Amino acid sequence: MIQSNIKAQTHKIAALYCRFSRDDEQHSESNSIGNQKKLLQKIANDYGYKKTEFFVDDGISGTTFKRPDFQRMERAIEQGIVGAVFVKDLSRLGRDYLKCGHYTEHFFPEHDIRFVAVNDNVDTCDGEDEFMPFRNIINEWYARDISKKVRTAHRVRGSAGEPLTTKPPYGYDKAPENIKRWIIDEEAAEVVRRIFQMYLGGHGVEQIAAQLEREKILTPTAHAKKHGQKVTARVSVNGEYAWAFTVVSKILLTQEYCGDVINFKTYTKSYKNKRRLENAPENRMVFEDVHPPIIERDIFQRVQERYGKTRNRPTKKSKKNKFSGLLICSTCGANLNFHFNQKNHDLTYFNCAVYNKRGKERGQCDATHYIRTDFLEQVVFGDIKRVTAFAKHYEDEFLQSLTASAGDEVEQRIGEIGRQIESLKERNGELDSLFERLYEDNVSGKLTDDRFAKLSAKYDVEQSENEKTVAALSRDLLLLKNKSGTAKDFLATVKQYTRMKKLTPEILREFVDKIVVYHRERVSVADKDNLATEEQKIEIFYNCVGLIEVPERKNIPQIEIHVPTRKGVAVNYDPSVAASA
Repeated sequence: MIQSNIKAQTHKIAALYCRFSRDDEQHSESNSIGNQKKLLQKIANDYGYKKTEFFVDDGISGTTFKRPDFQRMERAIEQGIVGAVFVKDLSRLGRDYLKCGHYTEHFFPEHDIRFVAVNDNVDTCDGEDEFMPFRNIINEWYARDISKKVRTAHRVRGSAGEPLTTKPPYGYDKAPENIKRWIIDEEAAEVVRRIFQMYLGGHGVEQIAAQLEREKILTPTAHAKKHGQKVTARVSVNGEYAWAFTVVSKILLTQEYCGDVINFKTYTKSYKNKRRLENAPENRMVFEDVHPPIIERDIFQRVQERYGKTRNRPTKKSKKNKFSGLLICSTCGANLNFHFNQKNHDLTYFNCAVYNKRGKERGQCDATHYIRTDFLEQVVFGDIKRVTAFAKHYEDEFLQSLTASAGDEVEQRIGEIGRQIESLKERNGELDSLFERLYEDNVSGKLTDDRFAKLSAKYDVEQSENEKTVAALSRDLLLLKNKSGTAKDFLATVKQYTRMKKLTPEILREFVDKIVVYHRERVSVADKDNLATEEQKIEIFYNCVGLIEVPERKNIPQIEIHVPTRKGVAVNYDPSVAASA
């Protein structure tokens, strides 16, 4: 170990580092911050250091080195203003023997830092301490043992169905007589029910948030504070009625509103890594009907099946469109965005988000896939009427046609998602191996600290993004596997709407899963009225069953739609192609 000019560093600052965490509670008196300060101040003065500065991390585990004051001390060392580091013992520096070794064997010597661990009789002025690596290993074993005991207790409680969350979701309170049981907070629960109703009614997440703010409904944090509950989050700077997009989204995704307890939703990779990651659905434990439900299970399921598509964002004049989130570009698979004509706000339409923003520059999409909403509404409503007539008058044939195709489509999608998840997990395993090799190269001196930091940060970001993607895909996979929709369920829905007079957002969401829009093609030149004709194909995928081919039958209505879209051009509806226009 190289230690140059250490004894000449007494004119610099002696950093007195103190740390205390829950791991140290059984030695709380001797390890208290106050006692550490007294000890370190005395020793530093005895060693001839007149300028001292305390660096204190209270309540932070030694298994992580992402501690605010430790990082501040690290920066001060790099700036050259620190000449020595004093700690009570090696466990105050940390409980990760590899990282402790990095600082004591590399970082401190490279910056000519005298390192003193008082109770362990370590002083790098006296040369190398052969036992210091072993002490670091013992300190890590202690942290590992404590973590193992905590995790075991946590697992036992969670596996028994006891809610592991310290605070129930908005809409619930802890029962006064038994804090492990939840009771409904009716004031908040009514807001939760309304959020679900609005979402199923065609409102977007941001529209819901804006409406709640207009009506001056307290946000969950403000509501908890009003009722005297302990809250860690701050009320928004925009006010106690400022509902955020993320808050509404979280409510729509919270399965606990069905009356369930869901444990192990997040996890940490090890006792060294405190960052909580979202657990895959198959690794969670779900206990159904533990507490009173706020939302019926079938309503929650319908919301999950619709979530993840483009949110209905507010537009000028607060326009809302029932088709937002349902339209998909046939070329690139992106969502179609809702717009209105700048000169005539009553003229509304959709076009491809990718083409509109960057497709023309990058070639990601070859056309606008423009479609007018008035034409779209007539086509979709007409097709739904044909489907309901088919089901009403030819039920057996209807069921037979649905059963043949629905299962294959779901199985194909399950296979695709499964392969994506496996590929991402394999990549994360490769990243773990790469990180280990990087660390070994850094410790051995083959890789500089700066290069190590840059590469490890890059791999960490990639791994984090992969984990988020896996979690999202796992949710989709679970929905597909647990999908309750069948041909008979769809038939039951159809029978409820055999006398529709108007296409409402509720009816649209009950029937339609997505609509694939193709770019229009001109099929005729101008006629005697100076109108050319364009045909535009759309594919309507119905909930649970996908595409439905409606045959030509006596009792099935023929729908004729002819919409002049601009001077010299009209668009026609052609039902001869299944679910197309």
